[in-house]
Amino acid sequence: MQAASARTGRLLAGGALVLAAAGCGVEPPDQGDAEDEALKERAGLGESGIALTVREAGDLGDVVADGDGYTLYLFTQDGTEPPFSSCVADCAEQWPPAPADGEVEGVDEGLVGQVEREDGEEQITLGGAPLYRYAGDVEPGDANGAGMDGAWFAVAPDGTRIDAPAPPPPGAPTREEGGSEWGGEPGGSPGY
Repeated sequence: MQAASARTGRLLAGGALVLAAAGCGVEPPDQGDAEDEALKERAGLGESGIALTVREAGDLGDVVADGDGYTLYLFTQDGTEPPFSSCVADCAEQWPPAPADGEVEGVDEGLVGQVEREDGEEQITLGGAPLYRYAGDVEPGDANGAGMDGAWFAVAPDGTRIDAPAPPPPGAPTREEGGSEWGGEPGGSPGY
């Protein structure tokens, strides 16, 4: 009985090996498209394959954006000649670098370049400045990072930084209330 039991065990084990070996040649379903899309989303490259485009961002006017329409920023602590990115580690979690691949629309291609980051990834530059997306921008067209810490600025299509408009003085009427851009009387002086 023991011999039959041992033989049955060997047959079952051998059958399992044959089935396992047969499964080795089976390829899993192609997940390349899903993985590519996830990589593009994390890196800020939209489904359109556009790396840079131009869009309106409220009071800032026309800004450089990624293919998904999210505002791109420059960091004043970075270098431009030669380009280098100083936003790494935790900084890059809040300010993900814009990848250096994809098409360019509405921006002078002569200003577009790339820089290799510490991690070996290529980051797109405009006018020598590495560009970033801001994690606090929830919707396309948001520019919540503009002027942050006095070091992060949205970028104009010519590669220059866009200074965020100064808020009106406390108590001054806003444009919606009939005041001027600077908070004074409509059509009048700034209210000095």
